[in-house]
Amino acid sequence: MSFRLIYFKRPLWVWIILLGLGSCSKKDLSVPDSSTASFENFNLFPGLDKTQMDLDKRWISVRVPDSVLSGNPLTAHFTISPGASLSLNGVSQQSGITKNNFENELNYTLTAADQHTTQVWIVQATNNDNSLSWGMGQFKKSSISENRSYNWYIDQSTSGSYALVNCGPSSVTMAIKWADSSFSKTAQDARQTYETGGGWWFTTDIDLYLYKYNIQHAIIGLSNEFDSTQMILTHLLDNHQIIILCLDMDAVRSAASPAYRVDKFYPTTPGWGHFIVLKGYQKVDEKIFFETYDPYSFAAVNPDNTLKGMNRFYRSEDLARATLAWWNFAFVVAKKGAGLDAKTANRKLNPAHVPVAHNF
Repeated sequence: MSFRLIYFKRPLWVWIILLGLGSCSKKDLSVPDSSTASFENFNLFPGLDKTQMDLDKRWISVRVPDSVLSGNPLTAHFTISPGASLSLNGVSQQSGITKNNFENELNYTLTAADQHTTQVWIVQATNNDNSLSWGMGQFKKSSISENRSYNWYIDQSTSGSYALVNCGPSSVTMAIKWADSSFSKTAQDARQTYETGGGWWFTTDIDLYLYKYNIQHAIIGLSNEFDSTQMILTHLLDNHQIIILCLDMDAVRSAASPAYRVDKFYPTTPGWGHFIVLKGYQKVDEKIFFETYDPYSFAAVNPDNTLKGMNRFYRSEDLARATLAWWNFAFVVAKKGAGLDAKTANRKLNPAHVPVAHNF
């Protein structure tokens, strides 16, 4: 028996179509779309920083090490889609070479390989975990905070019948608790000592209450110049003292976002006298923000459920404006067992020669 191979013949035009389809399919898979582009990575200190990238929003955030105190100048290291190019304000960018000022938000232009399609990408850099989300800026240069190992914050809403006007009793009680860890009196106790029938507390009441419990303190004058007032207040805090201010809170701007921890978080009207405690400051992007205990929380909380008045930041220029408008002086309080620094002691004023102010 013999066998014969049988071939199934197809018309020539069928083979041409099949070969053509296979060829086109292979080509489509290998050639990228020249009208699209994206970042593949972006770093300022490769291996040391952390980058978050949102491809949909075209947004990049880079958390650089704490030790990097300035964003100017820094060099970006990045990879983008093949054939794409990157520019900033019309200047071509080269990975690992081009330097830029990252102390402000930057808007990069990413151009696809077709040289026509462009995208704008926002890049932010910061050296800490809070200042951006709190509304203060990007690069923290320095900070000081006179905290204690125990809680000494008071929400004036807990201070009894006259809670709405108890910022004075609350602020002076906080200051004494900071100065003396054994002090157990409350803001209600302070209210029951002076102005017992309700109404405003005066700066004279603050002074007398500090004397009553032998707390080392002084009243000093501030300046008519904003920069000078800032220097006075930062000097006091640098010397590990805290400050009580009496100021017009209507001169302090309102927060731009409920999530921010900088600026005022409650409504005010002109002549809204108020007492607050200053306990530290941060220098962020060349601006000074004072860290305060503002007693006017009334149970309002931040997104993390901390009271809004606790560790609240106010801008240096706003506090200078607000004190100049109301009471251009400050109470300086020292810790128990420690005296006032020499410069402050020399500037101490006789309370009888100081104008009297009050909260609203």
